[in-house]
Amino acid sequence: MRLIQVGIGKFGWTWAGIVKKSKYWEAAAYVDLDKGILEKASDAYGLPKDRCYTSVDDAFEEVMADAALIVVPPAAHMDVAVKALKAGLHVLIEKPLADTLENAKKIVSEAKKRDLKLAVCQNYRFRRGARTVKGLIETRRVGDPYYAIVNFHKALYLKGFRKTMPNPLLIDMSIHHFDLMRFLFDADAESVFAESWRPEWSWFDGDPSVTVIVNMENGIRVCYAGSWITKGWETTWDGDWRIECSNGEIRWDKNIKITLESKEKVRERLVSMPLEDRLYLLYEFAEAIAKNKEPETSGEDNLKSLAMVFAAIDSAETGRRISVKEYL
Repeated sequence: MRLIQVGIGKFGWTWAGIVKKSKYWEAAAYVDLDKGILEKASDAYGLPKDRCYTSVDDAFEEVMADAALIVVPPAAHMDVAVKALKAGLHVLIEKPLADTLENAKKIVSEAKKRDLKLAVCQNYRFRRGARTVKGLIETRRVGDPYYAIVNFHKALYLKGFRKTMPNPLLIDMSIHHFDLMRFLFDADAESVFAESWRPEWSWFDGDPSVTVIVNMENGIRVCYAGSWITKGWETTWDGDWRIECSNGEIRWDKNIKITLESKEKVRERLVSMPLEDRLYLLYEFAEAIAKNKEPETSGEDNLKSLAMVFAAIDSAETGRRISVKEYL
């Protein structure tokens, strides 16, 4: 199938390379405001220059395609996504789905109205580590989970829109970990209680550090701590997970280990996946279209992860525990 990629700079450049590797998709056109980036992408990925556009309106009108891949700043997500849907294109969109929950709901509503597929790039679900931990929980290998501690720490020097966001970590990164909580524990969040702050040495304008206590609807409690300006220990991008279970513990960092009641420690072998991460996401998106089924990370499902983000932001601002359902 053919897709029009909107946004080629920085993260979009990586996406263009991944689409090039996919057996299920080919690039039909590139769109970016920067003509220089378009020329470089055309040369690097072999797309004819006459299929490189600076206007989404022109690209959507002139190019035959099945879907749009949207990799632009969150503030532009709603406008570009709605235009793509009105042009009859299925949409795969980078996280977060939108810059506000209201705009995210507008995108979801437009997709439903036109009976088109809308998928969000929650690619962390499609990694071998996450699938392995999910299997351990589903099979009750270590019993029933009841409590988890999740740490995410990176020193990330970002420019552009992320540097000026009021809550850059929560909006742009924690959405991955919140979505993983829902995926791993097979439950939605009931409530969140959060604090966020900006240490004096921070290079971000907003709050790059957070703690969030999440109560899941099935009774599991999660304590989440994140920072984008750490001076020391850095976790993997998936985070460092310690999941306490009724018969032991699951520890997921660079590796996955379980500790049983006997104190025996066992290192788990990662499950096999023919495709992983964003390549799997592209496959899953193509399958959803071909078989007319909802993508695993559909826009409608993703609203439940995005609601956790905005509930956490409001909790940090008000000092109150917030019910996530109020946002849906």
